[in-house]
Amino acid sequence: MKRAPESVAVVAPRPLDLLIQRWLAPALIAFGVVLWFATANYRTLTEPDEGRYAEIPREMVASGDWITPHLNAMPYLEKPPLQYWATALAYRVFGFDPWVSRLWSQTLGLLGIVVTYLLGRTLWDRRAGMLAALILASCPLYFVVAHINTLDIGLAFFLNAALACFIVAQRAAERSPAERRWMWLCWLALAAGFLQKGLVALVLPGLTLCIYSLIYKDVSFWRRLHPLAGVLIVAALTLPWLVLVSARNPEFLNFFFLHEHLARFTTTTHRRAEPWWYFLAILFVGVIPWLVTMVRAVIAKACTPAGGKVLAAERLLLVWAVTVVVFFSLSGSKLAPYIVPAMMPLALLAGNWLRTRETPDIARSIMVSASIFCTLLACSSLIIVALIPPGIKRTAYLQIGEWGQMAAVIGMASVVGCLILRRQNVHGAIGTIAAGFVAALTVLICGSNSIELTRGRQGLAAEVAPHLGPDTPFYCVGMYWQTLPFQLRRTCTAVQYRGELGLQFDPQRQHWIENVDEFVPRWNEQVEAVAIVNPKVWDQLVAADIQAKVVVRDAKVVVMVRR
Repeated sequence: MKRAPESVAVVAPRPLDLLIQRWLAPALIAFGVVLWFATANYRTLTEPDEGRYAEIPREMVASGDWITPHLNAMPYLEKPPLQYWATALAYRVFGFDPWVSRLWSQTLGLLGIVVTYLLGRTLWDRRAGMLAALILASCPLYFVVAHINTLDIGLAFFLNAALACFIVAQRAAERSPAERRWMWLCWLALAAGFLQKGLVALVLPGLTLCIYSLIYKDVSFWRRLHPLAGVLIVAALTLPWLVLVSARNPEFLNFFFLHEHLARFTTTTHRRAEPWWYFLAILFVGVIPWLVTMVRAVIAKACTPAGGKVLAAERLLLVWAVTVVVFFSLSGSKLAPYIVPAMMPLALLAGNWLRTRETPDIARSIMVSASIFCTLLACSSLIIVALIPPGIKRTAYLQIGEWGQMAAVIGMASVVGCLILRRQNVHGAIGTIAAGFVAALTVLICGSNSIELTRGRQGLAAEVAPHLGPDTPFYCVGMYWQTLPFQLRRTCTAVQYRGELGLQFDPQRQHWIENVDEFVPRWNEQVEAVAIVNPKVWDQLVAADIQAKVVVRDAKVVVMVRR
């Protein structure tokens, strides 16, 4: 006689478990977004880049000229206007604050993480996308560049968005509506990239596809680019501004395309020369704690035979990352943020590599590299004292080191969490490291306020503002701090100073005076005026019989007024 099968008791999930399953992920995402923007207004603008890219859109709003960007009331034609437009619109909505000036960069940095997740999910699965997004968000180089007001994170976003759209288009049926739509979006992203930072947005993708074709003998995708539609999209979005700005500034085309593109790449005229291995070193530090993971993922992919659409996409990601690093390594002008476009494909390759490996040992190399980085942060004060002689620079970096020590505690807490979780949930352990590093980097970047000690003077705007009326002439003598015009909401007349302003165009010399001998008679004729003076120039002014009252004087600046 057969036994009746035993009934299986069904245990109803507890309300707390249901609550966690339903709301934990959205809550963590919301917390991450809040954390991403949390320090934007706490941090002061740093010299010189953040001050420059905050001031140009402020002047755009003040002047009403949305075609020709201006810096200190002089045409500033080095870069296209997309970020200036976006920031100027944000100023009109939210006002002139440091966090508003960073809104475009931080938003595109966050959207870059979203694109990484979506492409990873499309190519493999949701877990790969999530791992890739966590890796990218917690890479120090990506995080820092996304939280400062420069043009580089915007370029990286548009380039990587174009790459993602291109890959998705190639996975669609040939000549299908889906392919066409995604390629149109790809061309749209490239046009936006051009308006963000110029020709590099078109050169890098084209170079990548050529190299990919040469290496893998694959030319099939060239007939699926929809080039006619692409040219029309790029022309429709870029030519109106190019034509208008050229009509208003006859020198624009030569300056923008030859000086700012060709000369920047082929010469050291911009004084940013670095050794060939510079970006390898930046990448080494910039991807901690994922360095070993990325290296293993790249080697694994490079050694895998080609075949299949997904594999081709992975190889294109690899070629894209290598092309970006090599391209800028060959350039005569090198700055650390230039290689940020390489970080999304590296994060995707690493995320997919981790997805297929669920052993506790996988987390070991991540914990080791994270621990090394946290140890260096914890010992930063000792390192700074050993390497930097006493002075303002050491003082500033010691203050940054204090923030680094707090970040080290948070980072090591995430390492401990990873150690506890790695045998029960490998990917949860990896996520703990990523979340911990995002929190640690959020704390660390708060130390950037101390940089002002070495590049400017804290509180100077508050000391100058009471002496400046709406029509009071304002001069910057022998110096020009880029953050000061934004803080004072007005431009100055530069005296005996070239710097970056020497590249701009002021043929009538309305905002620039050649030397002290020309400046002093004009100053002495003023009824009222204010000037900030480089202390090294002060003796020249005294010798020229300047008539002024000194209201601030220290090792960095002299502030004088005429009443």
